Amino acid sequence: MSAALVKAAKQFDALVAALPPSEGGEKAQLKRIAELQAENDAVGQELQKQLEAAVKELKQVQELFSQAADNCLNLKKPD
Repeated sequence: MSAALVKAAKQFDALVAALPPSEGGEKAQLKRIAELQAENDAVGQELQKQLEAAVKELKQVQELFSQAADNCLNLKKPD
């Protein structure tokens, strides 16, 4: 059990050492978090617009496919 504890402590120390250094303290970090949230919101809105456009285009393609299929069926001669 103590070996597992030592191993976990070493892993924790390695993870902490891999973290980037803190720059500017808590105030700077909170500002950066707010900037990242704003950027994330903007990207999310753009992705939503793209999704809506893709759904609209899919509906158009489905309608055209349906029309093409109907036209093909109407061209067949009855047996």
